[in-house]
Amino acid sequence: METNQLYPSDMTHLFKKQYVEEWMGRRKHYFKKGEQIYFPKKLTNEIYLLVDGTARMFHVHHHGKECVLGLLSQGDFIDLTSVFTDKSSNVFAMALTDVAAVQVRKQEIREQVMNTPELSMALLHYFSNKLHETVHILEQVAYEKVEERLMNMLRKLADPKEELDGWYPLPHFLTHKDIAGMIASTRETVTFLLNKYIQNGVIRQQQNRLWIHADPFT
Repeated sequence: METNQLYPSDMTHLFKKQYVEEWMGRRKHYFKKGEQIYFPKKLTNEIYLLVDGTARMFHVHHHGKECVLGLLSQGDFIDLTSVFTDKSSNVFAMALTDVAAVQVRKQEIREQVMNTPELSMALLHYFSNKLHETVHILEQVAYEKVEERLMNMLRKLADPKEELDGWYPLPHFLTHKDIAGMIASTRETVTFLLNKYIQNGVIRQQQNRLWIHADPFT
């Protein structure tokens, strides 16, 4: 199971193949880049399963600031935790690219979890990692400077599969506002710090993407 909670984890491989194939073949709902996919009380008995595209999941503070919870792509459920709680969800999701999704009834997922011990253990592992990551983020917000939080986040966002001469790219679809929501800062602060890092050679712009070095402090 993916341990970097920011990146999509494709959870469909945990479920029986015939169920996943049936889900993926259902009527698709399409969302354009920048369109809101999911918001509190939009769905009561179902959740979305992404078939194509990338989205971000976030909370909105009553002052209007967004707290980004992570990225979602093909095979990810939006707001999976709502399947196992009776509390109202306060999760939002927005398309970072064009997105296609299908609806899955929460009861379908609960039935599979109850009937499959391996699935239950895998989900427990997944949610435990989520809790661990949440505690880590709270510690960073409480005790680290925004520069440290940003650098830690850039390291997590770097794609390890696209290394080029010791440099790793960041997702092309993320905006400065998205990154700010991940580190409890503002878009203006993130833009200022990224420009500073570019000038200092800590990160660089190439192929219309930001790249971070394997060791950004060398």
